[in-house]
Amino acid sequence: MSHASISTSSSTSRKRKSKSPIKALIIAITCSLTALAVILTNDPSLILWDKAWPGLIRPLLRMLGFLGIGLIVGITVEGMGWAPLLATLVRPVMRFGNLKDESGAAFTTAFFSGTAANTMLMTFWKEKKISLQEMKLSYLINTGLPVFLLHLPTTFFIIVPMTRTAGAIYLSLNGIAALLRTFLLLIWTRIKLAPHAATSAAENQPAHRKTSAAKVLDAFRKRFLRICTITAPVYFLIYALNQAGMFEYLRTTAAGWITSAYLPVEAVSVVVFAVAAEFTTGIAAAGALLDGGALTTEQLVLALVLGTIVATPIRALRHQLPSQTGVFSFKIGFPMLLMSQALRISCLICVTSLYIWIAG
Repeated sequence: MSHASISTSSSTSRKRKSKSPIKALIIAITCSLTALAVILTNDPSLILWDKAWPGLIRPLLRMLGFLGIGLIVGITVEGMGWAPLLATLVRPVMRFGNLKDESGAAFTTAFFSGTAANTMLMTFWKEKKISLQEMKLSYLINTGLPVFLLHLPTTFFIIVPMTRTAGAIYLSLNGIAALLRTFLLLIWTRIKLAPHAATSAAENQPAHRKTSAAKVLDAFRKRFLRICTITAPVYFLIYALNQAGMFEYLRTTAAGWITSAYLPVEAVSVVVFAVAAEFTTGIAAAGALLDGGALTTEQLVLALVLGTIVATPIRALRHQLPSQTGVFSFKIGFPMLLMSQALRISCLICVTSLYIWIAG
């Protein structure tokens, strides 16, 4: 009876693996045909080289390049047994959340590369070193404080010089919201995940595995091919929908509703610019309104926060969905992306509400 159950289990596993490429192929074909139909309906010239290269092909190649770098880093870290070494600095935090060293390694990596961290989590899950639940929760944790600090140097020198105090407050609110999100998720993992046995000092040392470059490259080739199969068609679909004006319509509609409901008319342009594709333009417009006295510091902070709330889900769909569905599957990656954005918006609203209460 035991032998029969094992045979059934292995048969089910083989069937699942055989269906996976078919599902990926169906998704890829569906996205590609839909994108092509949207482009031919709206502007067939978009498939010509002079428009396709700067708008579609070059950005896609750049995204796949970064995904490839993240993938090979993740495979190398897993293959060489370096996870305990990377997890050393954050091990007390991970222990608090009942998270394993593999999750700690991905958390550390997320401060430098979100793509590499996601790739590591997916690799560790496939190797059955962490559970699916821990992978999802670790992903959500990594999108908190690590992502904020990763982008802080760039955003700081764009926002603060143009908007001064309002910009500093805005960044502080985002930082506190990211910290709050990470802390709450660690509490949740402590509740949901079972404690695991602490490793000894000897076990904490990185394992010296005999992983050859050929094995790393072979694993990279197989995984990267699967990622490209999903990422490229999804990116093509997002590109087509963007050129058709869908995201611009969503931005304008959402910005118009929020500004008319909560902000003075003078702040409308700030929010609209802030949710546009060119973030620097929105910040410049915000600084001009502040200098002209059209908005107070508190109003500008609120306008920037609301602009971020409007922009967050749209930017996530445009910029993160293709890579998310490539590294993870669509079934896993899309819900995790929605959850991370919902948590980001919720925590930002809570922190901003407290700021409004204190400032008022």
